[in-house]
Amino acid sequence: MRSILSTLAFAVITLTACAQSIPGTEYSIKGTCQAGVSKVYVMDVNGNRPTAIDSAIVEDGKFALKGSAEKDALLGLTVTKKEYCAFFNDGTPIVADLEKKTLTGSEQNTKLNAYDREIDALGSEAQALYAQFTKAQQSGMSETELQKLANELGPKLNDISESVSLRSLEIIKENKDNLIPVAFVNNVMYYVEFPVLQEILNEKYAYAKHPALAPARQYLAMLVKKAGIIGKPFTDLTENDVNGNPHKLSEYCGKGNYVLIDFWASWCGPCRAEMPHVKAAYDKYKSKGFNVVGLSFDNKLENWKKAIAEMQLDWVHLSDLKGWQSVAGQVYGIRSIPASYLVDPTGKIIAADLRGEQLEAKLREIYGE
Repeated sequence: MRSILSTLAFAVITLTACAQSIPGTEYSIKGTCQAGVSKVYVMDVNGNRPTAIDSAIVEDGKFALKGSAEKDALLGLTVTKKEYCAFFNDGTPIVADLEKKTLTGSEQNTKLNAYDREIDALGSEAQALYAQFTKAQQSGMSETELQKLANELGPKLNDISESVSLRSLEIIKENKDNLIPVAFVNNVMYYVEFPVLQEILNEKYAYAKHPALAPARQYLAMLVKKAGIIGKPFTDLTENDVNGNPHKLSEYCGKGNYVLIDFWASWCGPCRAEMPHVKAAYDKYKSKGFNVVGLSFDNKLENWKKAIAEMQLDWVHLSDLKGWQSVAGQVYGIRSIPASYLVDPTGKIIAADLRGEQLEAKLREIYGE
């Protein structure tokens, strides 16, 4: 059972591309579901915003659906609109048991469902951990207590995420001659290195041009742009500080010290999870001249200021409060956060997206301790 809002995904891609496709392939689905369910839905999950395209009334625990959708579209069968059994619309009739989360049809769809249940089993513990953190947030727990809980749960979630990513990568490698990888690329796109993602999305593979992979292709395009930036001078821009005063990036970069340009937002969970690492690096090396310039993708001033104060982020902060339309995002082609560039004393960008211990290791290499 695949979650629409993936709990293992730590980054948000906001653009969905349109792709040419061939409509009109019919689907035929019969199945059963658990007691108390009154309706089942077919979801189109080709893009970032899954949409219900069909539904059927459940009678005596049974349902039947017939309709049409794009050929080989990635669809989902669900009773909640939040989780779904994924299948490709390849024209072969499908039989589903939504209580057991099983689905049989073509060889490809039967195989996909087996993989999906395997991944679901690996990730099931994460649901409980996220629920624990959400409950703590709703209880009014302080930011300090929440950060302590996040530090406790983080390693466990990372282990689960790594297991899911590694198995998903194996599934992709095992199925380069069919469409099954389409359902799993999102599990690995933020996990693998740039060359690996390039290979995964190589157009020589049967699945690579599928419309559902448009977000992955956009992310890869962003990485290509980032790779092209390494070794080049930073690009100047102007945004306001928290008091509304305009500042140029060139006031801080290229002035003889190393500077981390950090793209983030107060509403971005992964960004907040990364901040303790950035803060630790800043506190350790600021006496040697290391600086951080935070370029926020926030929309609301108060939320931005509150997050800075709560997490005690004592470095430079700039934003035009335009969210994804910010000048920082446009100039540097940022389509997901957290993201960062490390700029050397001459103003040349020397690294991108140094996270966690990677940032500490790079600064230790630079400063010698």
